[in-house]
Amino acid sequence: MSTTPVLEVAPRRSVHAAARTAVGLPHSALDATLDAAYETHRRFRHGAFAEPCPTCHVSAGELCLARRSVHTARRLAHRSRGVRSNRGFPPVTAG
Repeated sequence: MSTTPVLEVAPRRSVHAAARTAVGLPHSALDATLDAAYETHRRFRHGAFAEPCPTCHVSAGELCLARRSVHTARRLAHRSRGVRSNRGFPPVTAG
């Protein structure tokens, strides 16, 4: 018999369930928090909301058609635009 301890594997939980447990908020409070955060990002075109979504074809500044989700293609488009434009910051030089 092996003396190696066996670790139990925890059942998989959704991101929302894990966040509720970590934050300690009831389901409705977490939902309201996520809705407010996404609405603020959408309204001011922050992050991925500055790009049109190639998956569900909504324009920039609009929520994706999937509730509480930003499609991966939209996030990738935002990240690639940030890399191309260097985010508007001048290059850092030593001196």
